[in-house]
This record gives sequence, structure tokens and C-alpha cells, in this order.
Amino acid sequence: MALISGAVLALQITFTRIFSLMIWHHFTYLVIGVAMLGGGAAGTFLAVRQWDHATIGRRIGLLAVIFSLCTLVNLVAISLVGIDPLRARQLPWTIVGLGIYFSCLFATFFSGGLTIAAIFSRWVGQAHRLYFADMVGAGISTIGVLVLIQTFSGPGTIALVAAVVALAGLFLGSETAPRWRRLAPAALVVALVITTLIATVAPLRLPVPGSKELGWAMQAQETGPEYTRWDPVGRVDVMPEIVVREPMIVGAVGSVYLQDLERKPDLPLKLLTIDGTSMTGMYAFDGSDADLERFRFLDHAVISAPYYIGLQEPSALLIGVGGGLDILLARLYDARRITAIELNPTIVSLLKGPYADYTGRIAEHPNTELIVAEGRSYLTRNTEKYDIIQGIGLDNLAALSGGAYVLAESYLYTVDAVEQALGQLTPNGVFSWTRDVNSPPREMLRLTGLAAEALRRNGVTEPAAHIAIVANEAGGNATLLVSPSPFTQEAITELRTWAEANNFGMLHDPFVRQTTAFADYLYAPDPRAYEAAYTFHIYPVTDDNPFFYNYFKWSNLHFNSAYEGRLNRFPIGNLILLTMFSMALITAVLFIVLPLIRYKRDGLRTPGAMPVLTYFSLLGAGYIFVQIILIQRFTLFIGYPIHATTITIASMLVFSGLGSLIGRQILQTAAQLRIALAVIVGLIGLYILALPTIFAALLYLPDLTRAIVSVILIAPLSLVMGMPFPTGLRQLGAQAPALTPWAWGVNGVFSVLGSVMVIIISMASSFTVAMICGAICYGAAAIVAPALWRVTMERRVPAESGSIPGLAAD
Repeated sequence: MALISGAVLALQITFTRIFSLMIWHHFTYLVIGVAMLGGGAAGTFLAVRQWDHATIGRRIGLLAVIFSLCTLVNLVAISLVGIDPLRARQLPWTIVGLGIYFSCLFATFFSGGLTIAAIFSRWVGQAHRLYFADMVGAGISTIGVLVLIQTFSGPGTIALVAAVVALAGLFLGSETAPRWRRLAPAALVVALVITTLIATVAPLRLPVPGSKELGWAMQAQETGPEYTRWDPVGRVDVMPEIVVREPMIVGAVGSVYLQDLERKPDLPLKLLTIDGTSMTGMYAFDGSDADLERFRFLDHAVISAPYYIGLQEPSALLIGVGGGLDILLARLYDARRITAIELNPTIVSLLKGPYADYTGRIAEHPNTELIVAEGRSYLTRNTEKYDIIQGIGLDNLAALSGGAYVLAESYLYTVDAVEQALGQLTPNGVFSWTRDVNSPPREMLRLTGLAAEALRRNGVTEPAAHIAIVANEAGGNATLLVSPSPFTQEAITELRTWAEANNFGMLHDPFVRQTTAFADYLYAPDPRAYEAAYTFHIYPVTDDNPFFYNYFKWSNLHFNSAYEGRLNRFPIGNLILLTMFSMALITAVLFIVLPLIRYKRDGLRTPGAMPVLTYFSLLGAGYIFVQIILIQRFTLFIGYPIHATTITIASMLVFSGLGSLIGRQILQTAAQLRIALAVIVGLIGLYILALPTIFAALLYLPDLTRAIVSVILIAPLSLVMGMPFPTGLRQLGAQAPALTPWAWGVNGVFSVLGSVMVIIISMASSFTVAMICGAICYGAAAIVAPALWRVTMERRVPAESGSIPGLAAD
């Protein structure tokens, strides 16, 4: 059981990593949705087929082997089918390709869910032990799969998981079918050979669409990456060297620099991408001050704005340095101290290791410190003051404008984050961020609102005096400058002079009122009214609602001039949410409601079935609500997002598994079960109130200590949350065993619905409200829980046959 459960979760995680590379970030949510739907459909399939214990025993090993084969077929199929969802001309093929992806994923997770449902049905009397194995296997898998992905790559991990599933199938088959024991050695050898081939000897190459920077670069250079590494953040690729004279940087450079381009120095560089996007360049550099002069093109780049407000030899904190150009920028302008932080450990290892000489060993310069850290987490724990805190396009702007990250939270772009940054600046220091502007403005406009709100929190009554915004010549990108003190006339004059010399535009000037949306927003007498009337969502987001990229309003999800008439400006992320929700509803009807109607028509009556199914539905929704919100809460505290996700999920699963064993001993009656559910509701309320205070008090602790504290904090709630589901299954097995697969099915379907609803609720209101909804689910489950002790299975024998076709006694 532990192997199968761990395999299902490992496949979910690995396929999300693979699809992040092959298509776009937002489509990875479909992997989770299809996985849960496959599990729910499998439970209902088993209920419809009504296999007795003997039949399940004969077939359970075969089901696991089918699961293994489906996994391998799925891997090969997606490696052969490449799609590009952001190319309108390829839309018909994209639909076909997505259909192939969906079918392969569904077959994989349906067969996996069928194996798990069969195990629960075969040994329903041991539900607590099975649930423990289920949770612990999944918890260990959550941690182990990250190691496997780094070691064997994404495709290699899929192949390895398939081999593990085949091995589990042999164990399951040999339990009830002795002939399986004779097949075990040969099957194991075959599985290991296939795994070795896919993982090392002949790894599968995954297609990357041309709309992603890696796909574009591969087409332009007619070759593949010279370096590839999978890590928990994404797949890092480095392309072979190219030589350019027009710099490839965020915001480009002004036409003043490009006038005599043939006389400009060559700029050799190697393009670097994460999951095929978030492109950055590693520029060839010998480390000398003389060679640094080749980078004078930065004098004509909008990202240099913070160095034109009168700061002499500033100290700089650089957030998200990518290939290192930010560090070169700071050195070019004589920064006396540079602290550079980068989220991706592979990129840091490249700059310090195999590409250290190529990039001039910039990480080893005496005034430079390069750190692996998440920007917001570093700000939260850091106590130093800086003259400049700068971030330059920390993610792919093209993807963001298409709504690709609408489902992704970002704690770097919240009012709380800007407030923290302002608190770590010197009195005349500046917080600088370069982002896309869009037409009509939305990304930079929302960031402007965040800055204004952060200043208001600090007691500033006229935030417009503390803000300046400079746009590049094309107006597509801009740099926001925010200072704790009002800008002086001298500082803005220097900035304005530099901007005019490069044909840049001032979107907001604290001394000269501009006719722009930015000035209108900053000088609006009622900012909230301005935000409500604007075409897009631009209201300031907080740590309790950190969906910075959620621009599109549900009331206008359609093509119009506001979206510039291009597919990559369409709110794809919002549509993915609607698609997932629709898929779950349709599946619930097809695999739950219709079979129930059919059973009633065929003569099977189940008094009390609806309250029982409601109970398991509420548990599915409630658990996923709480889990997702806890992941968000612990992300800031733990610091590294992938570590927060791994620690939270693994801890919840393992402690829920332990809770299932404890629940077997202490939950024997409906009253005791209701008490456990009430305790869950109370603990959720306590977590809502207490976690922010606890986090604030313990943020100073080292990384490892914070991780241990997180596990301790997660344990109590998870322990109790692991009790209701297996207790319900055990009681259902005694009262109405034929309903067990249905219980499994509705739990899976409502886990999908819950995973979508928690995002929608969080985006529309806050994480706190979503957490309260999780508590309501458990409270409602307490109300219907006694139905588990009242439900019965009755058979109405048709006069013409005397039996019910397909119904076997358990």
C-alpha cells in the first residue's frame, strides 16, 4: 500500500515538473486535477463492478502491473507529442495534444487509484493500518521524489516509479496468486532494464514549445542545451555561446546606444532558462575593471534608474540575480557592498562552479556575497540597512502577461513585502523594481499601488512624493523607485536628465504631474474607488492574499481591446480554474450521481447513503483546504518555497497516518468521532489566530531549526485530521461495505473541487477565509457523522429474476 500510494504522489509531483517545462506553469494544475479525478473515478468503477474479495484478490496484482505499464506508456506518449498553447495557429493541434495528455494522465492515475481502492476494499477491516501506510508512503515519497528528480531527471524518475509499482504488484499478486512468485524475478529484471535505459542510457527528450524562450533559442541556434540539470525549482538549461552587440536585457537599451551598433563591443553570452522560460544571460567577463567597461550599455538601460538619484558608492541588495548581470550593474556604478540572493541553487552553483571562469568569478569579488535564499524570507530575517534594494524581472514577463501565473502566489509582490523593504533602507535609500507595464497598464500599476499602501502604513500622507517611475523608450517596461523619504528636487532632476538623454519617459514625477494612469492612481482622493473602477484588478495585495498576478476580473473574461487581441494576453489561468472545476463537477455526475441512480433503478436501496457520502465529501474538501493554506502560511516562515511545500505535505501525511492508528483505538462511537471533528475545528481556529504571532517570534532561528519547529507545529492538527477518514471507512465496512469504493470516489472528487475552490476563495478574499471554510467542512462532517452507524444495505429482489445482476455478497 505504501509503495502504491507513494508512487501516485511521486507521479503527480514529477509530471507537474515535466509539464512546467513542456507547456506552461498553469497547465500543471491539470495534472493534480486529473490525478484526483482518476482516483475518484476508480473508486466508483469498483463500486459499479462489485467485485467480491476473491475476485479482487486474484486481480489486485494485475491492477498494479497495469498501473506500471500505463505510467511508461504515458511517459513515451507525452515525449512524442509537443504542443504550444500560446500559438493561435496551432490551436487545433493543441486541443488534440491536450486530449492525448489528458487521456494518458487519466489512464495512469485511474489505474493507480483503482489499485488503491481495491486494496482498501480487499482489506476494509484494516482501514486504519491501510490509511497509515497510505499516508506514510505518500509522505516519504514527497521528500524522496525531489531527490530522485535531481538524480535521475524527470523522465528517469517516472521510469523508476513505474519499476517500483511493478515490484509492488508482484508483492500484491503473490499474496493471493502463488504463480506470481514464479514471474517475479523475470519481471523485476525487465523493469530494472527499462528503467536504466530511460534514466541513463537513452533518456527521453521532452519537446519545448517555441513560445518559450528555450524553444525559441533552440530553433534560432539549431542546437540543444550544452548543460541541463533538474532541481526542485525547475529544469535549468544553458545554451551554447552566442555573440551579440545589441544587449539582451529586461527593458532593452535606448536607441541612443543602438545608433552606432557596428562600433559597439561584442557581447558573448550564454542564455540560461528555468523550465524553458525566465531567460537570463551569463555574459562572458574576465573580472577586470577594464573589461567591465564593455557593459556601458547599462548606462542606457532603464534598470539603471536607482543609480541616477544621487547615491554615491551605494550598498546594494539584489534580489534574484539570475546569470549575474545585476551584479555587474552594481559594480559598474561603484557599489561598495553587494549582497546578491538567488532562489535557484543550481544557478548559484553554476556561477560558483562550471561557469565561474566564464563569468569572471563575480561571486568571489571582495565586495560581493552571493547567497541561495528566497528574497522575501531573506528580507524578513535580515537586519542590515541598504542604499538600494533592487529586483529586475524575477520571472518571465511574457508568461505573466498571459495569465500564466495567475494561480501562483508571490510573497515578493505584497504590501507587507514592500513595507519590509522600506524598513531596511537607509533614510535616502531606494527600493527599485523593474516590471512590465502592459497596455492598459496593470502590472507596474499594481506594484505602484503596493508601494503607496506600504508608505501609508508607515504614516506617509502623500506617497506620490516618495515614488518615481521611469519607462523605457518603447514604454513596455518600467522601473519603480520608492524611498522612505520624499525625493529631493536634486535627485529627481538627475533622474529626469538621464531619462531624457535616453528618450525614456517619466510615468510618474513627484514634482511634475504627468498625464498617466500612474499619476491618476497616486493622486486619487479615494484609491479604493479608483481600483474598483479600473479595468483590471490592481488593488494592493497582502500576505493574506498574495495573488499579485490575478489581474483579470471574472466579469470580463473575454477577448477585447483591453487584452490587446493576442492569445498570450488572454486570461488562461482563470480559464484553467474554471476548467478544473467543470471537470470535477462533470466527473462527479458521471461517476457518482449516475451510478447511484442506476443502482436504485436496478433494485439496490441504501438508506442513509447520502449523509454518508456527504461525510466523505466534506472530509475530502476540508483536508485539501487546510493543507493548501498551511503550505502558504509556512512558506514565509520556512523560507524556501519547495522546502515549505515538502515539509508541510510530508508532515501532514505522516502525522495523519499516525492519527489513523491512534483513532482506531479511541474512536469507537459516533459521539467520539464528533468530538474528534470538533477538536479539528478548534485547532484550525487556534492556528488562524496563533501562527502569525509564533512565526514573528521565531523568524530569527536558523533554517534547520525553523524546519523542525514547523514539523512540531503541523503535527497536532494533522494527527487529529488523520482520524475521521479511516474511522468512517471502518464503520462503513461493517455497516455497508459496498459503499466503500463510493466513499473513496466522492472523497477524491471533492478533493479536486476543494483544491480549486480554495484558490478561488483565497483569490477573492484571503487565506484566512479559506481556512475558515476548511473548518466549516469539518464542522459539517461532525453533524452528519452519526449516519455512519445507521447506514444499511438492502436488496430489493426483482420479481422476474430473484437477484440483482452484478451484485456479489461481501
